[in-house]
Amino acid sequence: MDSPLPFEEFVTLFIHIFLCLAMLCIGLSATFREMGDALLERKRLTRLLAANVFIPPIVAILIIGFFPLPRPVGVVLFLLAVAPGGINAVQFSTKAPGQAGAAGGLLFLLSIIGLILAPAAAQIVLPADALERVAWDQLLIRIVAVIGVPLLLGMLIRRFFPTVAEQIYKPAMLISTVSFIASVVASLGARQEAAVGLGPISLIAMLIFILSLMAVGWFLGGSNREYRQVLAICTNLRNVGLVYLLVDACCFNPAYSASVLAFMALMVPINLVFTIICAVARKRKNQATKDGEGTGA
Repeated sequence: MDSPLPFEEFVTLFIHIFLCLAMLCIGLSATFREMGDALLERKRLTRLLAANVFIPPIVAILIIGFFPLPRPVGVVLFLLAVAPGGINAVQFSTKAPGQAGAAGGLLFLLSIIGLILAPAAAQIVLPADALERVAWDQLLIRIVAVIGVPLLLGMLIRRFFPTVAEQIYKPAMLISTVSFIASVVASLGARQEAAVGLGPISLIAMLIFILSLMAVGWFLGGSNREYRQVLAICTNLRNVGLVYLLVDACCFNPAYSASVLAFMALMVPINLVFTIICAVARKRKNQATKDGEGTGA
């Protein structure tokens, strides 16, 4: 199966290394029970579905109605709205302390929802002949191999070899992070070219969409600041890989694939900055708490 993104083969290799090791690290740091507990709490699950499934299509429709967007951009924006479960969320959301189980549980649940909703929406907004060339069986195999197997392997290592899990977690996460950065840098030229070709109005609309969903996730995240960070990231990082597969069949109009690449070009640096801001704020808060305890003592 061809890569879902039109990058060079070594870039695709970086992406797969990042995905596999990121999911392995979630398995090494979270059990099935922890992931289940993160999803079974009723209020949290309700907010999760509201932020990721019900609100994004409304936001997309409002943006599409307000901005004079080219049809390819509007179609891609709507498909992204109904396709939660962005795999890049692993790299950012796992940086929130104590939220590895929640991040893993969110990713799996949202990916399943996206695999149901996005193809259904594509039946409406994409040309019928384009859908015939989407290899759904191969897509499923890829998801299981890249996401499911590493996660299960990590959990098995944690369950039966806890010492080994502690030893390999940091090196695996480091390699995953480096691979992610390498894939972003190596594909930067293609993403910039795609973004420039769409025009400023399309980019502004995408930027508003990303920031709006980030705000929705943060607002619905509840009182736990770390979980709010996870939900904000998981909500705005849509499943660009799945959407690209859906629009890739429209090869007669490259504006569709360019729209997906432009969205990725925007969402990655925005979430990187957001993650850094959260880390700095957390560090300052912890330092203030320590200073307060020291003064009290």
